[in-house]
Amino acid sequence: MAEAGGLQELYERNVDRGFIVITALDGDSTGDLAGWADDFGLTHPVVGDGDGAFFWTFSRYSAWPMVVLIDHGMVITSADEQAGSREVERLLAQYE
Repeated sequence: MAEAGGLQELYERNVDRGFIVITALDGDSTGDLAGWADDFGLTHPVVGDGDGAFFWTFSRYSAWPMVVLIDHGMVITSADEQAGSREVERLLAQYE
């Protein structure tokens, strides 16, 4: 899962700027969250979304992975399967 490594890289590059990544896995993947994180070398939190409540609340396209960006005020600024490093960097620049 290339997305996991990409998010880990963004996390490592921006954690000192207050950037936090939380990976939420769907119901089929929630059995061994720590093992899954270890398999992909993730150091950010990985949580289970067993009933899909988070996903179905914020997803527009019903596809994984979904990236939800939340600003310092806890406001969702983006909920998009296509959000990537450029979008993250653009949003982080607003807080410098």
